[in-house]
Amino acid sequence: MPEPIIAAVDPRRADRAPAALGALLSRSTGAPLLLAATYPLDRSVDSLYPEYARSLRLDAERALRRIAAGVDAETVAVPADGSPAHALHDLAEHEHASLLVIGSSRRGQLGRVLPGAVTDRLLHGAPCPVAVAPAGFTAGAAPRVIGVAFTDTPDGRAALDAACTLAEQTGARVRVLVVAEPLDWLFTGTLDGIALADADRARRARAERTLAAALDVVGPERSAGSRILTGRPAPALAAASADVDLLVCGSRGYGPARSLVLGSTSHALVREAACPVLVALVSAGVPAAS
Repeated sequence: MPEPIIAAVDPRRADRAPAALGALLSRSTGAPLLLAATYPLDRSVDSLYPEYARSLRLDAERALRRIAAGVDAETVAVPADGSPAHALHDLAEHEHASLLVIGSSRRGQLGRVLPGAVTDRLLHGAPCPVAVAPAGFTAGAAPRVIGVAFTDTPDGRAALDAACTLAEQTGARVRVLVVAEPLDWLFTGTLDGIALADADRARRARAERTLAAALDVVGPERSAGSRILTGRPAPALAAASADVDLLVCGSRGYGPARSLVLGSTSHALVREAACPVLVALVSAGVPAAS
């Protein structure tokens, strides 16, 4: 049985974006889709008034049925005795999920994703890769161009592997994005013009070597080109995300093994990207084809 994709939907909102992105990735990869919604559970209250918990569960199930209309998916309402994020993490671990798809709280200016508290908690500590669907996202054709933010680090290589695997499953092509960060003035402030130019050439050469290593993995038949971006990673990658259908990045965070912990760049990128973002997990893959 293939590992499922879990799309976490909020029964209190009409946003179908997580279900739409989950359905798109499910169709593209052959992985089954499970739509999940949480409802609050307070054991001290529910022991006295069980009809209250039953009412909340029924509300969640009704919302799931509305959201699931026209989607090939199973549904499950999950009691959350405390944090909804913790309940969904437990579900993902129990189901051996290949991917957890979540929504943003809303769109901000220019259509950027603005995660709220629950979305932030879902992004941290998940036992599998996480994809974030911008509010209002609607499923179309399978992604044609998958961008990958590549760094020659374990999490960067995990992102590249995830992007290549997903491209193979969906028939998409991969565009490699490498950021050449500005020189740190604390180290270059005392350099003369010639030394500064040498340092800048070395920075560019390092980015080109990193890009070449990634392109060797992608291969010419699957490549959608590449770009060396200049500037701080999050805003540079966010700007490039406007030209791809899905952006894959690494976590760049440090936490327990096989647990997603976002670093500052990946956290900011999720907030600023113009397309869905998939955050890869080191030593974890993406949805396996059936």
